[in-house]
Amino acid sequence: MVAVDNTLLCLMLHTSARPPRDPATGKPVDRVQDRIEKLLEDLDADSERMIIPTPALCEFLILADKDGPEYLEKIRASRTLIITPFDEMAAIELAAIEREARGSGDKRGGSSATWAKVRFDRQIVAIAKAHKATRIYSDDEDVVKFGTKAGLEVVSTWSLGLPAAKQTKMFDDEGTSRFINLDDEE
Repeated sequence: MVAVDNTLLCLMLHTSARPPRDPATGKPVDRVQDRIEKLLEDLDADSERMIIPTPALCEFLILADKDGPEYLEKIRASRTLIITPFDEMAAIELAAIEREARGSGDKRGGSSATWAKVRFDRQIVAIAKAHKATRIYSDDEDVVKFGTKAGLEVVSTWSLGLPAAKQTKMFDDEGTSRFINLDDEE
C-alpha cells in the first residue's frame, strides 16, 4: 500500500498540470508525464493500491474546481485508487505525531508553515500510516519531513525513475531504412 499527496495526484489525473520544480536544478522536472506513467506501470505490476488521504483529495478538488465531480468519478471507478478518511486510527496516529513534536519542544516539527497547514500535512501522513502505507509520494516539503519522521519512505516527483529507452528499429524486415527512402532519386 502506498499513499499519494495532492501534488502527485494532480500530475496523475490532470496531465497538463504544471510540473514541480526540481530543487537541485530550480527547473521544472523534465519528462514528468513519462515518470508518472512509469510509476503507475510499476505500481500496477506490483499490484500496489494507492490511497488518497481525504485532506489531499480536498486540496485536489479545490484546484479541480468545476471539474471536481468528473475527477471523483474517475477516482471511484479505479480499482487501484482508494479514498481514505481521517478516521479513529488516523486520529491516534496524528496524536502520537503531535505528542512527539511537542515533547521535542517544536510543535511545528521544523516547519515554518502556518499551524493549519502543519496540521493538514500531518493528517495526510497520519492517514497513510493508519492505513499501512509504506511509502508516500509527495513534493510538499512538510509532508516529506513529517512522512520521513513517521517512518514512511517519501518519494518526490523529481526522484521518480524514467522509463527505459524504447528500441527503435532502423530497418524494416526487408532491410530498407525506415528513415530514409533509399530508392528515391533526386
